[in-house]
Amino acid sequence: MRSIMELAWFEDFLEIAATRNFSTAAASRNISQPAFSRRIKALEEWVGAELIDRSTYPVHLTSAGNIFVPRCQEMLRDMYRLRTDCRNAAGASSRLLTFAALHTLAIYFFPKWISQPELPNAPVRSSMHTGDFLECVDHLSSGKCDFAITYDHPDGPPVLEGGPFESLQIGRDRLVLVSGVDQKGAPLFNVDVPEGTRIPYLAYSWSDGYLGKLISLIQSRWRRPLNLSIVYQSSLAEGLKQMAIAGQGVVWLPQICVQKAIAQGELVQIGGQQMSLEIEIRIFRRVGARSRDGEALWKYLSRTAEQASGRNLTDPTLAMR
Repeated sequence: MRSIMELAWFEDFLEIAATRNFSTAAASRNISQPAFSRRIKALEEWVGAELIDRSTYPVHLTSAGNIFVPRCQEMLRDMYRLRTDCRNAAGASSRLLTFAALHTLAIYFFPKWISQPELPNAPVRSSMHTGDFLECVDHLSSGKCDFAITYDHPDGPPVLEGGPFESLQIGRDRLVLVSGVDQKGAPLFNVDVPEGTRIPYLAYSWSDGYLGKLISLIQSRWRRPLNLSIVYQSSLAEGLKQMAIAGQGVVWLPQICVQKAIAQGELVQIGGQQMSLEIEIRIFRRVGARSRDGEALWKYLSRTAEQASGRNLTDPTLAMR
């Protein structure tokens, strides 16, 4: 029997208790399914009882597992609360708030959002890690940041659903299909072309699978399959935008990233509303108290949720609804 227990095992257990599916839980925890299964087994060895009944699909909690769930939740809350108390006692309450965000949101959304004078303790002392979707999830899951800011959509892949995480919507954006323009300002490429016509396509690389899946959702609504021929791939929306401006192909990009280029006549939206999709901007954190500044920010965002209901959140200075 193992004599050393890891806090991450408890968070893994709450994830599988919420999802009842090992592959889904492993994806949410951003680890491989075999590694996730080993960690659950290690927890069971430490406890000395089976917590998961693996003989059914979806899996179920054993009697011991049902007893363990509320105690596990309570223990995690107490541990994070204890850490907060210790940090506050050591003067860590005014430390930097750490964020992880998609490159696009870090560039075009975060600066205005974090500069709101209404935010508690403004100006907020913060640091930012930028990355693709999986990197942001990993940073939050592994405790490397206080908050993660990503895109989300109800019909898209689940983002940190279940487990020790909570989220708030803090804005809206829209994925739009754009093309570069010719000397007369007309689009170089379009989707309303004869069936089978090759359309050069600027795609997100495999590492940013989340936006790619949302784009597949958009394409499924078009009246016929598009003959998109990938000519360039990147995980950086900004890089894809510059390739589109250079006339290399069409690309789906967040509106917040291209609105200036469209206004300046460098890009044009094509395909209309059918080729676009409204997406949420959400901020995630682990459940449990953190630093005083972090708690103050979260309470402010929660408190303004009802006040912002029904307002236009495309403006990144508006709080969540």
